[in-house]
Amino acid sequence: MTSRIRRAICEQLPQLENIYHALEVPAKKQLSAASRPLLQWTLPATVAQHENELLESVKSQQFDATYIEQVRVVPSAGRTAAKVEFQLQPDAFATHLLQAGEATTVSPSYADKHVVIEFSSPNIAKPFHVGHLRSTIIGNVLANLYQHLGYRTTRLNYLGDWGTQFGLLALGVQLKQVSDAEMRTAPIETLYNAYVEANKAATENPALAQRARELFSALEAGTDDAMTTQWQQYRHYTIDELTAVYERLGVQFDSYEWESQYSQSEITEVLTKLRTAGMLQGEHDGREVVIVGQRRVPVIKSDGSTLYLARDIAALLKRQRQLQFSRMLYVVDNGQADHFNALFQTVTALDNSLNNKLQHVKFGRIHGMSTRQGKAIFLRDVLDEAREVMREKRSNSATTKENRSMNDELVCDVLGVSAVLVNVLKQRRQRDHEFSWDQALQVNGDTGIKLQYTHCRLHSLLDNFKHIQLAEIKPSWQHLTQEPSDALDVLYELARFEQFVWQSKEQLEACVLVNYLFGLCNATSRALKRLPVKQERCLEKQSQRLLLFHAAKRTLHRGMQLLGLKPLNQM
Repeated sequence: MTSRIRRAICEQLPQLENIYHALEVPAKKQLSAASRPLLQWTLPATVAQHENELLESVKSQQFDATYIEQVRVVPSAGRTAAKVEFQLQPDAFATHLLQAGEATTVSPSYADKHVVIEFSSPNIAKPFHVGHLRSTIIGNVLANLYQHLGYRTTRLNYLGDWGTQFGLLALGVQLKQVSDAEMRTAPIETLYNAYVEANKAATENPALAQRARELFSALEAGTDDAMTTQWQQYRHYTIDELTAVYERLGVQFDSYEWESQYSQSEITEVLTKLRTAGMLQGEHDGREVVIVGQRRVPVIKSDGSTLYLARDIAALLKRQRQLQFSRMLYVVDNGQADHFNALFQTVTALDNSLNNKLQHVKFGRIHGMSTRQGKAIFLRDVLDEAREVMREKRSNSATTKENRSMNDELVCDVLGVSAVLVNVLKQRRQRDHEFSWDQALQVNGDTGIKLQYTHCRLHSLLDNFKHIQLAEIKPSWQHLTQEPSDALDVLYELARFEQFVWQSKEQLEACVLVNYLFGLCNATSRALKRLPVKQERCLEKQSQRLLLFHAAKRTLHRGMQLLGLKPLNQM
């Protein structure tokens, strides 16, 4: 990577915050094969009024000649912002991108900044369906990006297991006489079916609806020890099942929290704070509300029990005390915008130190994602379907070779999950998205299959030359300039990795990184055609090409892992 070169520039310009990640490799149309490699800093609008002073300051610096040959400043002209061009020492540029052992980074550390990301957060009374998929995989990519960039990162899964609906769930378990063995085998599906049955029965029979309310009251008050124990057991089984789905999606969590942790007894302190601050107002029907803009948002019901907002306030204040975060992101769909607006306004009124630390990362819905039979309740079914479709495609492909060393089931599952994940992640998150199996599972289009195929192709090539010690080969800029332009195209794509990782994090958009990886795959595929290795008789050309393709594989591998994909070596 170009991390050491970036560091050399930053050390001379300590007054410029975040310039490390703001340094960009110019677009392809601004580069020519004969030109020297550049890193370019475009002055942001926030410092435009100090433009002359900044440019003079940059010009007066002595930069490390090991990395930087020349510095050129370009003042602003009309609507075009001023920029600084750092002309790099070409062999240092090539070496840091291609050196086989060059895997360590020396990027800035953000370990003093703690980012907490709450994502996925299904409700255990409902199926873990495709609606949770977008929260799960977007949240996972954002956590991966922050972690990769050196931030202290905590991944939270806040599961819904509270409220009157859980009285219905407990009733359904009793009505269906669900055994512990049934629950352990398929907890989410079993709980969902119990809820559906109880809901139907309670609608037809008011006595059963009353019984459900009593069950939840007992659970909330903690007066039924047997039911409390049973409830804890169900939660344990649920996490086991969810963990299996998360494993397939390449997702992990640092902490599981439950809504029931913040039940009536836990949030008395929060209600006292709200009352002391004069923020709770009584309604004529006995409810208590907070005022958010023109809305009166209920916090306490007329019977004295708390609503979801109260529990979220309690959870947020407790997290701030325990985790001391710099930033808290909630990855939840667009439909919850009003809820988070109420939460953030209420909490910051109680604790002003939380101002500008909270963000709702919104996303649109996925339409049309179901199995081919049209069943779309459980995400597990969709992932199983993707695996089966990949198995059919591979068995019908003329180019698939039998390989007894491969775990066919695992390969098909990884390919299917890659197809589903990338098809969702390549969309702008706030747009609603129409899912298509045909588009997701193409080999030639911009899909997860393309990323896996390119990675496998690079692995196969490098595996054929594993007898060559790449760490002993010194990269040569001069050699690269004598190759077809495809060689420099790949090199410049590799140099852009860090800037696109940063931009993806800044915009909270996984698609920025996804589109970068598609571009890297396209440049690599063209280079594989134009720069053959097996047929090349000149050993120096062969070894330099191997270095290029080794670096391409390393960068693709790293980028795929940031997306939550498991890079395959064979497919």
